[in-house]
Amino acid sequence: NVAAGIVVYDLTGSNTAVGAVSILQFSATMLFTPLAGRLSDRVNRRKMLFVGQLIAFLGALGLAITVGVVGIDDLPGPWPIYAATAVIGLGAAVILPSLQAIVPALVRAEDIDRAITLNSMTFNIARGIGPVAAGAVVAGFGAVWAFGINTLTFVPLLIVLLVIRPRGAVTPEESPDDGTGETVTDALRWILDHPTVVALLVGTLAVGWTSDPFSTLMPAMSERFGYGETVVGLLVGAFGLGAAITAPASDRIRDRLGRGRVVGVGLAVSAVGLLTLAAAPVVHVGLVGAAIAGSGFLLGVTSTNTELQRGLPEHLRGRVMAIWSVAFLGCRPVAALVDGAIADATDPRVALAAAAAIALGAAVFMLVRRPTGSEIASDV
Repeated sequence: NVAAGIVVYDLTGSNTAVGAVSILQFSATMLFTPLAGRLSDRVNRRKMLFVGQLIAFLGALGLAITVGVVGIDDLPGPWPIYAATAVIGLGAAVILPSLQAIVPALVRAEDIDRAITLNSMTFNIARGIGPVAAGAVVAGFGAVWAFGINTLTFVPLLIVLLVIRPRGAVTPEESPDDGTGETVTDALRWILDHPTVVALLVGTLAVGWTSDPFSTLMPAMSERFGYGETVVGLLVGAFGLGAAITAPASDRIRDRLGRGRVVGVGLAVSAVGLLTLAAAPVVHVGLVGAAIAGSGFLLGVTSTNTELQRGLPEHLRGRVMAIWSVAFLGCRPVAALVDGAIADATDPRVALAAAAAIALGAAVFMLVRRPTGSEIASDV
């Protein structure tokens, strides 16, 4: 993602064009993940994960071969990057529901909270290390190498999926007869019947939306600070590092604040980080702001995920977590379009401030509502 953003910005000079990378990457999530969620409640989730990861791997491989043969300077604009991103996004859309729904099948029930946090922590450690490495690789060796290395990063999960054996999930035939059906519409109807779930999805939407600037706006912010490709990776990496540092303490933070408050607090922290980055006079302050935003992001995303997982009936898990994925990542095409358009019309700092305003508004809503998984479970 970092290399794609750098190359597209270099080719076009447009924040909106960089935002198009996120639009293409996450449009499939918005369009196809609900269907994938329905399938994940009916088929083997491990096999479904393997198929999705294989699709994404092939998209990354196609881009690596194209830029290796043609070269970055001879690309016909950003279109090969857009095409590969769309394929990778399709793979992610297949993966996402099962990636979330399979967690309870890998651990004991009493370990679900920590498993979800660990899942997010490993993701954000990668998010902290990967962008820094990407910036260094692009600056030192060129984007061709970055796209080649990226292809290799899809392989470990493919290997893992061949060897793990999750416990079996509830099949439709084993599901309790509680009046819910087997379609995505039935899952949506169930969600609307549970206001606590709706509130958690609103929080998830805000968390996903306010993380987009770290994909769309960082090439422009790096230019504003007077630096090149390496600082793009450092800014995105600082966001991931802030999340990774916060993850081990997230259980204690939830216990201290109360489960219902953590999403709102996380969104408020994200807003502080975004505003700090927007107002930063030098890049060092910007890095601190990015890390603060990453910390808030981690608290928000793990808490919405955990509270939903704690309260969901098993036979709806895939479909509801698919809708959670749409709220979290499916909003990113719209967020990228808005962030890029604001930055091109005004300044990337204004776009960061607008994202902070969304985070603050959502924080107030979540602190008033304070939804928890125990509320969901008591209603089921």
